[in-house]
Amino acid sequence: MVIIDGLYHHTPAVRHKEIIWALGRGVRVVGAASIGALRAAELASCGMVGVGEIYDAYAAGTIEGDDEVAVGQSADADLRSVTWPLVNLSHVLELAVAAGVIGAPAAAKLLGELRGVYYPHRSLTAVSVISRKHGAVEFAGWLTSRLAEDPYFGDLKRADALRALKTALSLADTPAEPPPVLEWRTRHFRQWANMFAVQTVDGVHLATSHRVTYQQIFDRHFPRLWWDHLGTAAGIPGASGLPRPLVCAVIRPETDLTDQNTVARLLAHETPADRAAVARYIALNETTTRSHRGFFPDAIKNSVARRLLASVWSTEADALEEESWARGFQGARDAVDAAKVFVLGFLRDQEARQ
Repeated sequence: MVIIDGLYHHTPAVRHKEIIWALGRGVRVVGAASIGALRAAELASCGMVGVGEIYDAYAAGTIEGDDEVAVGQSADADLRSVTWPLVNLSHVLELAVAAGVIGAPAAAKLLGELRGVYYPHRSLTAVSVISRKHGAVEFAGWLTSRLAEDPYFGDLKRADALRALKTALSLADTPAEPPPVLEWRTRHFRQWANMFAVQTVDGVHLATSHRVTYQQIFDRHFPRLWWDHLGTAAGIPGASGLPRPLVCAVIRPETDLTDQNTVARLLAHETPADRAAVARYIALNETTTRSHRGFFPDAIKNSVARRLLASVWSTEADALEEESWARGFQGARDAVDAAKVFVLGFLRDQEARQ
């Protein structure tokens, strides 16, 4: 796996635990150029391989901030960079000093000025304007000329990215070994992994969490299934002497939806019709979100979700708490929140039947 660049700011950047998860499974991970170089420097002790000058600078502590490699990108689909990252600006200034275009003190001062510019504003135009403003007219003209000859001139990120690809290819036939004593499974990681666990069934991509939640809500025999799961996953003895509602309420194993045995136990009663319903309900949510401004499943009223649960479970509203624990939820509130993703589709099906 090669990590070079990625989104951040308004989008979560690639997480350390994601990379450690891959390393723990014996996947070699190479990082360079941008977020890849930063993560490689942070996770070198975990076995991540760093490549290139930018990685070396992060590893040595010469640079630290993520804005050193950050760029603003075109808003359309091509994602071209429209600004210059500091690592490239620093590299170009070093080349200019070596070529006698600008003195070292002037280059350092100019880099300091550019460092004070917010990264989405560090365009080539901004570099030229600031250079001329601070008397580096010759440097501005030299840079413009060199870029006209070679659009990749001074692009240290690109050079490091190409090095990383060559390194990955050179290591392709060398087996990767998981680093020893790498502890990466935490509660938060499992929650994240569960969120992104997906399987393709009957040609349809379905989130495993949606499939399991559907069974928790709509399978009338799920309480028995959950009790058996507690016995397997948490080692609850069948003759524990404790009332079943109490056991379900106080003991909850950390369910791992990336584990196929766990998934198989929890989906033991799932039918093709169940999977079709999940796909239909999720698709309806997505269509409605696009066509009705302001709609999203989490905004559905709690009272509506509670009525759905009471109806499906054939129980009174004041009994929802105990039934929720028996089905593997963290009480009625958790069940209500989980049910919202299916409310719109369920109500639509009820209308169709009428």
